[in-house]
Amino acid sequence: MRFNSKKDFWLGLLIWIPIGGGFIVSLMSEGWLIKILMLATAIFAGWIWFGTSYYISEEILIIKCGPFSEKISIKDIKSIKKTRNPLSSAALSINRIEIRYGFSGMTLISPKDKEQFVGLILQKNNNIDIKI
Repeated sequence: MRFNSKKDFWLGLLIWIPIGGGFIVSLMSEGWLIKILMLATAIFAGWIWFGTSYYISEEILIIKCGPFSEKISIKDIKSIKKTRNPLSSAALSINRIEIRYGFSGMTLISPKDKEQFVGLILQKNNNIDIKI
């Protein structure tokens, strides 16, 4: 099942205003290199903004963030808790959940529907410590 990332409006502004402004300024410049670099930056940011989601299969949690992906075995998940940790992660909102897995693995994500997400994970592994 696929879960989209929750997106904070302020975070969108923080990302898109500088990129949009830089892209507009680059269009007024005479050099092609800056135009190509700003276009590539905008495409990359768009890929992350529109391509961040989380998939739960029978045994695997797949986290996609633009060109980046991470696979976590659901049976290895130890705990899930609410957090507002601002570390860089595959989350487009500050309202996140922290997933601890394996010996020392940790990831931060921000599914739109946290309750449904956590419920589905628990159906597949009910030994997870939940603090939501």
